[in-house]
Amino acid sequence: MPEITSSQLAPSHQEAFRKAKDALNRQNTDYILMLLPPVLEAAPGFLEGRKLLRAAQLNKAKTASKMEKSMAAVKIAPMVMQAKAAAGKSLGTGLAKLEEALSLDPQNSQANGALAELALANDSLIAAKQMTKARDVYQTIMEINPTDGEALKGMKDCSAMSASQEGGWEKSTDFRDSLKNKDEALALESASKVVKSAEALADQLARLHAQFEKEPQNVTLARQIAELCEQQGSLDHALQWFQFAHELAQKTDPNLEKAVFRLRLALLDAELEQARAAGSEAVTVAEIEGRKKALVLEGARDRVTRYPNDLQYRFELGEALIENGFDKEAVPELQQALRQPSVRHRALNLLGLSYHKRRMLDLAAKQYALAASEIVAMDNVKKDAIYNLGIVLDEMGKKAEALDEFKKIYEIDSQFRDVADRVESAYQQTT
Repeated sequence: MPEITSSQLAPSHQEAFRKAKDALNRQNTDYILMLLPPVLEAAPGFLEGRKLLRAAQLNKAKTASKMEKSMAAVKIAPMVMQAKAAAGKSLGTGLAKLEEALSLDPQNSQANGALAELALANDSLIAAKQMTKARDVYQTIMEINPTDGEALKGMKDCSAMSASQEGGWEKSTDFRDSLKNKDEALALESASKVVKSAEALADQLARLHAQFEKEPQNVTLARQIAELCEQQGSLDHALQWFQFAHELAQKTDPNLEKAVFRLRLALLDAELEQARAAGSEAVTVAEIEGRKKALVLEGARDRVTRYPNDLQYRFELGEALIENGFDKEAVPELQQALRQPSVRHRALNLLGLSYHKRRMLDLAAKQYALAASEIVAMDNVKKDAIYNLGIVLDEMGKKAEALDEFKKIYEIDSQFRDVADRVESAYQQTT
């Protein structure tokens, strides 16, 4: 697939490309998305046109709603499989299918990775002796998926061939010296530590992908691919495949539903961790935390709607409602959850918190006291109940009673929250 210029296009495609460039100046993104795919399908090596199409896709993505982005992830996984199957007969058709997927989400790592894989499978850069560029493509794949054994092998081979082209290979008896610098050699050596397991996963995934192309409605295969993607650490790919499997199962498999929910939470946790590590502004961190809380609430509501008699789900909904500030709405859910022994004491604590936040202090104190009295061991749930009871009593003006509650914790665990300060300061005031 050698690179070609616009002058090498058929006259009709040259005209379509000219119109697409004019449309870019007018910000007519939809027109570009209509004009360029047929051109690129006929001339897959037309890099300038592919760049223009990608710019239009990115502009289009800026206006996509959250619902559209969510649905895109579900649609893209099967489109990638179809593209790989089509590429066996026609590279242009396969790449066109991937461009269709990228029009839904131009930043989708699965579709972008597949695009790179198809190009590399056809040895476009390598055949053109552009080893440095080929190595850079492999390196990009490694950045997306650090455990990709094939990409690591390709990066090594291209680095070696690049050195050979520059005359360094023949003059060196050591592979390390043939590389441009020691840092690259060390990086490759470090990455090779995971190659064995990575190659095993990659081989298994390749077999499953090949089998799935023959059985595109096989839920079990889709689930297995999702599980392997998760093992690789490719959480976004895993989520897309779990969602696809869930759709194939007509949303009747509760285990697939749980997997989708778990992966969505895991991706938000990763995003949150990344934001904190990067020192992002507090408002950014708070926004991600808000999305996570909203996702938990959405899942809890959905489970209660479908399983209204499951008291564990009632508790989880009450907990999520309080986390999102719906304290009053949480009360009936938590009251029902009191009949579930495994969550009763935590439900009492949350009921107390709901009343407490709405300044219904006597009712709050009653819930906290009941939870504390029912728990035998001084575990964290009991400590929470006693501590919260002390806080409520203090706010009610019952200072001595509040101090008695704090002392119960102080005698067992003086490091719990600020009980040491509360108890010790009370003694200092009496001296």
